[in-house]
Amino acid sequence: MKRIIIISLLLMSSLLSLDIAIAETPAPIRERIEWCNVWITNADQDDLPRVLFVGDSITQGYFGPTEKLIADKANCARITSSRSVCDPIYFDELSLILKQYDFEVIHVNNGLHGWGYTEEQYRAGLEKLLIMLITSAPDTKLIWAASTPVKAHSGMSANAHRVALRNRIATELVATKGIPVNDLYSLVEDHDEYFRDDGVHFNEDGRNAQAEQVAGVVLKVMGE
Repeated sequence: MKRIIIISLLLMSSLLSLDIAIAETPAPIRERIEWCNVWITNADQDDLPRVLFVGDSITQGYFGPTEKLIADKANCARITSSRSVCDPIYFDELSLILKQYDFEVIHVNNGLHGWGYTEEQYRAGLEKLLIMLITSAPDTKLIWAASTPVKAHSGMSANAHRVALRNRIATELVATKGIPVNDLYSLVEDHDEYFRDDGVHFNEDGRNAQAEQVAGVVLKVMGE
C-alpha cells in the first residue's frame, strides 16, 4: 500500500511539473512567412570536424564566405530559421540536425525574430536553448553570436533598441556557462556602408567582414 501511495505521489508531482512547464511555454506567435533552411556540406564525409552555424538570414548571408575561409579545417553546416527561441517548433527543427551529426563547434545566434514575445520570454527560451545544446552535445564547443543591429530607417526600426537589450540578456546568460561571445553587433554597428537598403541585411562587403570575424573565432575555439 505504501509503495502505491509513493508511486501515486510521484505521478502527481510529474503531472504537476508538466502542467507548470506547459503553462510557462508561450503560445506560438507566427510571422507572416515562416521558413527553415538546412545545408550540410560533405554530409557523406568524416575527414574533418564539423561546425554548425545556427541562426537566421544574417547567418545564412555570411555562411558561404565563412565556409570558404575554413574549408580546409572543417566541414560546415547550417540551420537558419525565422523562428524565435520562444517557439517550441524551433527546438524540433534544431533537434533534427543535432541527432544526425556530431559537431566540434556550434556557432549559434537567435534574436532578430519573435518580436511579439517579451524579453523575459526571450530569456526563458534562450536558457532552454543553452540547456538543450549543452545536454544533447556535451562535447561540443559553443559560441554565441551577438545579433546585428537594425538601422533607424528599416522596417524593424521600432525594435532597434530591443536588439541591444536581447544581446545583453544573451551575454549575461552565456557568461554563466562559460560560452564565448562573437560580437558581430559591434563589428558592423558603425559601418552603414555594410548594410543593404533595407537596413537589416548586408551587402557583400558586410557579409565578408562578418565571415572574417566568424572564421577567426571558430578557428580559435577549435585550437587552430
